[in-house]
Amino acid sequence: MEKSQKIISNDRISLWKRAEHFAEKYPQRTFYIMFGLIFFSVLFSIGNLIYVQKVSVPQYEKMKKQNILTDATASFGAGVRETEKIMDIRQALKELDYYRRKTVLSASDSVRIKYLLDKYQIKNKR
Repeated sequence: MEKSQKIISNDRISLWKRAEHFAEKYPQRTFYIMFGLIFFSVLFSIGNLIYVQKVSVPQYEKMKKQNILTDATASFGAGVRETEKIMDIRQALKELDYYRRKTVLSASDSVRIKYLLDKYQIKNKR
């Protein structure tokens, strides 16, 4: 009966405790595993930055050609859509105000600013 209780108690050890035991028993392997995870994380981040740069700029050009606000007055729910447009413009102005206060802008921030300015035809006062 003691063996079955011992087996059950070993099954209850949490994943974190098993990881700690492994790290204590094999410190060099643990270091290699952690270093490998960091290495793959850096590679993934660099790949993501390259992907965003290649995709977001052409996507901005595509969105620039589409005018979402056309034909809103000809539709059945014109009043609701006009109200939604006003709410969208207010949200865009809040977002632009946030970017104006931000000290350092990333490439995706600049693309988003250009998109908002072109989408709502907001004139730059500078």
